This record gives sequence, C-alpha cells and structure tokens, in this order.
Amino acid sequence: MRSLIASIACAVALSCAGARQPAAAPAPLSTASRAEPAPLEVAPPRAAPTPSAAEEGPRAVAAPGTPGWLGVELAKREDGGSGVLVRAVMRGSPGERAGLQGGDVVLSVDGQSVGRPIELRDAIATSGAGKRVSLGVLRGVATRLFAADLEAAPNDDEVMRRNYVGARAPDFGALDAVQGSITPTLSGLSGRVVVLEFWASWCGPCHVMAPTLQGWHDRYSAQGVTVLGVTSEPIDVASRSAGEMGIGYPLARDGSGSMVRAYRAYALPTLFVIDKRGQVRDVLIGYSTPRLREIEALVKKLIAEG
Repeated sequence: MRSLIASIACAVALSCAGARQPAAAPAPLSTASRAEPAPLEVAPPRAAPTPSAAEEGPRAVAAPGTPGWLGVELAKREDGGSGVLVRAVMRGSPGERAGLQGGDVVLSVDGQSVGRPIELRDAIATSGAGKRVSLGVLRGVATRLFAADLEAAPNDDEVMRRNYVGARAPDFGALDAVQGSITPTLSGLSGRVVVLEFWASWCGPCHVMAPTLQGWHDRYSAQGVTVLGVTSEPIDVASRSAGEMGIGYPLARDGSGSMVRAYRAYALPTLFVIDKRGQVRDVLIGYSTPRLREIEALVKKLIAEG
C-alpha cells in the first residue's frame, strides 16, 4: 500500500476562484494530491503525519531564523487604494489575537509601507517567528496600530483544523447528484454524522482511501452516518471512476466550485467529520492509516452522542 502511494504523482492548479486550470507537471507525492490554494498566508505544501486536533498542545517556540506567520488571507484592494486588504483572519492565529478583522487594510509593517499582498507576506516572513510587529491598519476611515506576535507557519493539516474544528461546517451549496441519494443541504442532514470527502479520479490517494470509506458506509450508514464524496469533475467522469474504484456511497458534483472554496479543499483527498449538530470535529488531508483509525473511533463516538 505504501509503495503504491509513494509511486503516485499527480498535481493540478486551481485559480483563487477555484476554477480548474491545465494540470501542472507531476511532483512526487506521498499522502495527498496538492492543488495550488487560494492566496492564503500558509505553510508550503507538505505531506506528513499530524496529530489529531485533540492532541495539539501549546505553541512551540520557533527556532531562530524561522519565517514569521500572521494567519490572514490577503488580496489587492479593488478600489486601487494603498495597502493590502485582509479578506479573512484564521481562528487562533496571531492576526486574530492581535485584533485584525476581515475588511481591514494593512498599510504598514513596523513603519514600512506595503502595497501588495506579496510585500506584506515577505515583511512578515522576514520579521521572523517570535517577533512582535507593529501593523498600521485602516479600518473604515480610521487608522490604527496593532501589535502582532508572529508564529512559525503551521502545516497544512493544522491550518485546516484551526480554521474549521469546533466551528459550524459551511453549507453545501449547489450540488448535482452523481450516484446515490444526495441531501443538498447540511441542515437536511441534521441528526446524522457526516463524513465528507473531497476527491477526484486523478487523485491516487483518493483511490487508496475509497475502500476505507466504503467500509464505513457499509458498517455505519444504518447507525446514522452519511458518507458523502464531492468532486468537481464532470458527472460522467466521476460516475465511471466510482465504478472503477468500487465506490457505492453517495457522490455529488460541485460544478461551481463554491463548496471546494468554502471548505478550502485544495489538496485531495480532504476529509471532514461533522457531528449531528453540524459542527466540524476533525479534518484530514491526504491518506494516513493511523489518522483514519482515529477518525473511525471518533465516528463511533459521535454515533453514540445524543
């Protein structure tokens, strides 16, 4: 199994809006097929075993010279004004603790003006993890100063867990059925445990994970668990691939890409576990046998919850 995963290489590029672009040159792959994410200030793609959200401890002290990280999503200002727009702030990030909000405009870092997202990212990275920086911020019509204590960038899995675990899962948006009975809204699945997988036919690790998800569907669907696979591929491609992969659980197509963007599923496979109240309880990027065991144990626990 491991040799199969290690031999798989697949990559695809997505624009910030989530639209498909021609596939990039294949790169070595171990546990996930990576796609270019939206312009988030996150760690470079990597595939490594990570602990579950419950196992996360205090923030580690970064080694000297480690690039700084603020934990914000950046964009150019549409009005052409000076500064860099903060589109979103990650939960639990240095930016959130500093008091930044979506819609703020960062004008400067330690007194040095920034006009493009890359300039702000470079200034933060160069400042270094563990450094306190002063941010000049335009909020509405008022200019304010914020102090942010930078951290080392977390890996991809931790970024996803910080963003989603403990929060309400985004709604599904418009989905087209590929196979099985599809509930088009998350609220329609209230009272059920949802295992939500983002996958594609070209994703090697998705092929490896499919038998595990099929087993969960067979064992737990009658106990209140819905396993749902979501892809952006055409329905005929997804349907043919599902037959080849032996997938019998419900599959849907996210033709607009809105669900991929809402869940930031830019690396495949990405797996979300959502409890009966619609709250995200765990996230997994890529394939990891130990993590899948943890997730199955979590699913059993959630089944038993009232």
